[in-house]
Amino acid sequence: MQAEKLQIKLFATTHTVSLEAFVPVFHEWIRVNKLPELMIDVAPYDHVPHGPGILFVGHGSDYFIDEGKGRLGLLYSRKREAPAPGERLRDSLRRAVYVASQLEAEPSLAGHLKFATNELLLRVNDRLRLPSSPAAFEANKAELQAFFGDVLGTAVELSLVSEPRELFTVSVKLPPGAPSPSLAELLTRLGGPPTA
Repeated sequence: MQAEKLQIKLFATTHTVSLEAFVPVFHEWIRVNKLPELMIDVAPYDHVPHGPGILFVGHGSDYFIDEGKGRLGLLYSRKREAPAPGERLRDSLRRAVYVASQLEAEPSLAGHLKFATNELLLRVNDRLRLPSSPAAFEANKAELQAFFGDVLGTAVELSLVSEPRELFTVSVKLPPGAPSPSLAELLTRLGGPPTA
């Protein structure tokens, strides 16, 4: 995609921990350089109903334990230094899936948090390049179907779920009854953990 500021949200299917539980986890990840990218700070926004939850701040990307629209999930957001246009979508999903897998494996969260792979959101934080409109959706639909169908292993159902004044947001779903890949399988299809 030509737009640089892509966002991917993976929804949580199980979450029996409070938002505060993520704060020490992300601080520890900063201390031990857990991610292969520069992460800087953690900011709680848990006082905002249906808001950004917990913000894990990085140089090139941010991650949120997001409660937008009342659904908890991991939201990845590219801010700067995006890869080449042909790699942006894959890179964003790869980073989101990797961090989700690391959160599921985190000892203090293990058994309390699980992410779905049968549904996700793609959002573009760039209204100038990609406005939220049916025309923009149709112009990008084939590319998105090809990418997500290849990565998720079957044809996907796409729908534009944003209003004209919102960011371009597409819901990506597997058809009912289609097998969902595990996070590990998905990460392998995406090329493995990010390296930088």
